[in-house]
Amino acid sequence: MRSRFLLLLAVLAACKDSNVPDLTDPTSVANTPTGIQNVVTGLFFAARLDVGNYVFASSAFGRDAGNFTNTEPRWITEGLGLTPIAFNDFFWSQWEWDQEYNNIKLANNLLASIPNVVPAYPSAQASAIRGVVRTIKALQFMMIAETHDTVGVSLYSPGASSPQAIYCNRDVWQYIVALLDSANGDLNTAGAISLPITLPSGFGAVGLSAGPSTTGGAFAAFNRALAGKAGLQLAYAIARQSGAGPTSNTAGTPDLAALTRADSALKASALFNPSAIAPPTPGGFSTNDAYGVYHVFSGQSGDLTNSVNGISGTYAVLWDFVADVDTVNDLRWKAKFAVNQNAVQQATFAPVASPYIYNYYPSVSTPIPIVRNEELTLIDAQIQLGLGAYGNAMNLINMVHQQAGGYATPLTVPADYLDVRNALLKEQRISTAIEASGDRMISIRMYDMAAVADTTWQAHSGPDAAGVASVKTSTGTQPTDFHTTVLPIEETEIDGRGGHVTLTCP
Repeated sequence: MRSRFLLLLAVLAACKDSNVPDLTDPTSVANTPTGIQNVVTGLFFAARLDVGNYVFASSAFGRDAGNFTNTEPRWITEGLGLTPIAFNDFFWSQWEWDQEYNNIKLANNLLASIPNVVPAYPSAQASAIRGVVRTIKALQFMMIAETHDTVGVSLYSPGASSPQAIYCNRDVWQYIVALLDSANGDLNTAGAISLPITLPSGFGAVGLSAGPSTTGGAFAAFNRALAGKAGLQLAYAIARQSGAGPTSNTAGTPDLAALTRADSALKASALFNPSAIAPPTPGGFSTNDAYGVYHVFSGQSGDLTNSVNGISGTYAVLWDFVADVDTVNDLRWKAKFAVNQNAVQQATFAPVASPYIYNYYPSVSTPIPIVRNEELTLIDAQIQLGLGAYGNAMNLINMVHQQAGGYATPLTVPADYLDVRNALLKEQRISTAIEASGDRMISIRMYDMAAVADTTWQAHSGPDAAGVASVKTSTGTQPTDFHTTVLPIEETEIDGRGGHVTLTCP
């Protein structure tokens, strides 16, 4: 795997933190507790660098929002599925690959350095650091796997030959689940000790101790939350690869063992507490959340700002999203969305943009969620759906609908796969839109719903029909929707492999 740190260097050029040398030369880690802390700080810093791009990609692929700026039409043409994403355009294709592998390499170097620290860490402290670092490493692999899906992922490991194999989706998720389980083992070995490292403020809900996962403040709770989500995706990756995945009107047969393990992992997390869900408060996300973990940003010199806020003036919500939401009564809509004060740019495509923007990142310092209780409740509803426990799934869906949405009465739907799945998709969309979960993108792909759910360029009536007509007038042809939900492997990776990318499916 290549070791390109150009983007990282550019972002960190003005940074005053002592972790900068470690990020620019990650093979040199000072063998002291201070040196380890500096690299841990650098790892968490670097783990945020591609989060904005992840949000942009997943929101576009889920038809939630698009960046209608006149300076770059590919935000719309490629992001919203009018043309295939070119592997060599260095726009969409450069996201969620190099940066994540750089972060994984940094994690590997950090793990290799822990035994060399002087004075040596007590064994419990060393286990705690390993558990934290392996969990963040798994999170980086999850970002790559969620954006590339069946395109494949290279499971980069230290000391292996380069370039390494590109593995199929099923095998990638098996690896991620195993990595999270290994990290959880480290955290459990460390037990209830205080973490010997300091984490960013966005990890306050899990930054007090190593484990166990059922204890508030334990980092293992974050690990098990990720394991629940990863296990769900593994269950469907196994089914899809064997030809047993869902279709738009059938449930398929997601792997029972993977679903059962995912359910156990999620329910072992102290971050999972459906009864504690409440409506969003105005003003954006806050790290004062006992049931959430967040990437934090700031406008300080050398730090990273919330990149979604940076384009909020042109980042318009699509009519496709608005049509799927109760904009009159839902408290989530009222808190998170606002009227756009700017005229929508990109005249050719503007009709598919609604007059609304996402208003829940009001400043450059607003945190972006990694996992939240509300999201995890809907993840467990998906696990119950896969298990065929439709009543359990609807109970969880209704907890979100009523407690987060503010509805006095529960949804009433038939206890069958299609109706429960559709109710789940609606609640998940308004609950997790424009967050770093990618849940909408993942779900419509996992349930084989992209061609059914993404109707922007297929409309014959309503606001989107004007968008279709505008594109047809501009191009002279009826627009084709490619229903894109994955990023391609970028050109530099392909070039490094002699122009060939072959999937390995053991």
